[in-house]
Amino acid sequence: MTTNVKPRSLERIGEEFLAIVWEDGHESFLEVQNLRKSCPCAACRADPPGPRPPLKSPGGALALLPDVPRLFGIEEVGNYAVRLRWSDGHSSGLYDYRLLRSLCPCEACRPGAS
Repeated sequence: MTTNVKPRSLERIGEEFLAIVWEDGHESFLEVQNLRKSCPCAACRADPPGPRPPLKSPGGALALLPDVPRLFGIEEVGNYAVRLRWSDGHSSGLYDYRLLRSLCPCEACRPGAS
């Protein structure tokens, strides 16, 4: 598995996948749900696994959110990462390219693959 590669393109596929074409020609199809669970920010890494408490809207009422946050936006950060914006208001995690490539579920990218 090559880890020093940058994405050539990133694109949402419906509401379930993020497709990445890497500079080396490899294509990754990452499930949005797994991306959200893999958020690298300090708050997400410190939280115990399990459901998150409901967010409150600015008026104090509970926000009506889907069970699984949706990916709303993708923003490049420098030459090393992307910031993903989620329907639950979260956007502090920076997904560096090595992390995104490591999340690729294909057989060629599995640890130990040659």
